[in-house]
Amino acid sequence: MATEKAKIKEYINDQIAQSDFRARAYVFDAQNKKRPNRSIFLRVQSHLDKFLAGNKSYRWVTLTGLRGAGKTTIMYQLYYAKKNIDGYFLILSVDEITQTLGSSIGEIVSVFEEIVGRPITNLDKPLFLFLDEVQYDEKWGIALKSIYDRSQNVFLFSTGSAAALINSNSDIARRAIYEKIYPLSFTEFIKIKYNKFEVKNLAKDLRDIIFFSKNAQEAYKKLTLQEKKINEYYLGVSRLDFENYLHYGSLPFMIALDNEALVYDQISKSLDRVINKDIPQMGSLTSEIVSRISAVLYAVADMDAINFTTLAEKFGISRPKIAEIFSVLEQTEILHRIYPHGSHFKQVTQKPSKYIFSSPAFRAMYYKTIGNTISEENVRGKLLEDLVGMYLYRLCDKKPLYSLTYDGAKGGADFIFTIDKTKIVIEVGVNKKEYGQVIQTANKVKAAYSIVIADKTAVVEYNHEQNALKIPLRYFLLI
Repeated sequence: MATEKAKIKEYINDQIAQSDFRARAYVFDAQNKKRPNRSIFLRVQSHLDKFLAGNKSYRWVTLTGLRGAGKTTIMYQLYYAKKNIDGYFLILSVDEITQTLGSSIGEIVSVFEEIVGRPITNLDKPLFLFLDEVQYDEKWGIALKSIYDRSQNVFLFSTGSAAALINSNSDIARRAIYEKIYPLSFTEFIKIKYNKFEVKNLAKDLRDIIFFSKNAQEAYKKLTLQEKKINEYYLGVSRLDFENYLHYGSLPFMIALDNEALVYDQISKSLDRVINKDIPQMGSLTSEIVSRISAVLYAVADMDAINFTTLAEKFGISRPKIAEIFSVLEQTEILHRIYPHGSHFKQVTQKPSKYIFSSPAFRAMYYKTIGNTISEENVRGKLLEDLVGMYLYRLCDKKPLYSLTYDGAKGGADFIFTIDKTKIVIEVGVNKKEYGQVIQTANKVKAAYSIVIADKTAVVEYNHEQNALKIPLRYFLLI
C-alpha cells in the first residue's frame, strides 16, 4: 500500500511539474503562435470567472461531446489562461490514472490532500481540478459529487463522452453545468487555420434571415444586403479550403496534417478508439457485437437508406441488436438520428429514421478506405448532406422548440427545420438541383418557405411562384 501511495504521489508531482509544458502544445501552434479561442472556450471560461468572483454555483463544469472535437484542447487552454491565479492546479487524464496507474479519482484526491497537508474542506487557496475523460473511472460520478459537496473552494472541470452525460444521474445533473462541444464550423476551421476571424454579427444576422423570415421574398431581400459582408469574409479563402473542410476539417486535430493518407488514418484510429474503448465501457453490447460495429459503419457510409432488416441479414445479427448498435452510435455521437416528419401523413408513419454522420470527415474516411472517389456526385451529395445536417443538428440540439426531421415520402426533401410551429423545408443541392423536392414537401407540411442549399451557386436566387430560395452553400456555412 505504501508503495502504491508513493507511486501516486510521484505521478501527481509529475503532473503538476509538467502542466505548463503539456499545455503549450494545445495553446500554441507549430510556429509558436497562440491559437485563437473557440466560442465554447469563452463560455466555459465565463463559468470559471463567475466562480472566481465568488459565485460558488459555478464550481463544476463538465464538457461533453464527440471524441476528437477538441475537449482536451479546451481544458488545457482554460488551465493556461488561469494558471497564474494563486491556487492549486491539478490536471489528470482519467484514462491514464485508471488504466496505467491502476488508481481512481478518489484515491488521487486523497493523496493530493496529503501532499498539500490539508483536506479539501480546509484549503488555504482554491483548487482547480481538471479531469479529462472522466468516464474511464467507473465511479467518477460518486467521486466528483463527493468533492463538490465537501468543498466550495474546489473548481471542477471535467470532460467526458456524450454517453457519460446520458448515463449520469439526476444528483450530478443538479450540481454540474453541462456544456457541449461540436465539430468545427467552417468559420472556426478558418479561424484556427489562418487566424482569420468572422465578420462581427454576421452569423447571427444570417441565422435570423434564413430561419426567421416571414417568407422567401423577405429572406431573399435581406440576404442580398449581406452579400458585401459575405464576399469580404471570403477574401483570401480558397475553394481548396472548403474542400479540405468538407473532407476532414470539421475535426480540429486534423487541421495541422497535410498528408491525406495520414489524415484518414488518424480519423480511422479515432473511430476505432470510440468503438473499442468507449463503447465497451457503456456495457450494453457484447464483445462479439462490438466487433461488428466498424463493418456496419462501412456499410452505412455507402447506403442511400438505412434498413435495419437488411443490415441484420447482411451481418447475421438480430434486428433488435442492429437497432441497439445504432442507439449506441447515436449516444457516442458518431451518428445523428433524423426522424421522419409527422405521423399525420400516412406515407411517413412506416418510414424509418435516417442517420447522418456527425462529421462528414467520417463518411469521407470510409469512402477513401473502400476506394470510392469523393468527387463523384452521389458521394459528394452524401457528404454535403452530412455537413448541412451537422449545422442544423447543432442549431436544434437542446432547444425544446426546435426540431429537425425529414420527409420520408418518395421524392421528399432532405430536412424539415421546425421552430415552434413554423416549418422551413431544406434540400441539399449538389449541382443545379431545382425546387421540385422542396416544393413537394413544403406543400405537404405547409412550410413558411423552402430552401435549396446549392453547392455551386454563387449568389442567392428567389423563386416567387414557389416561395422558395436557392442559397449558396458558402452563405450557409457562415451561420
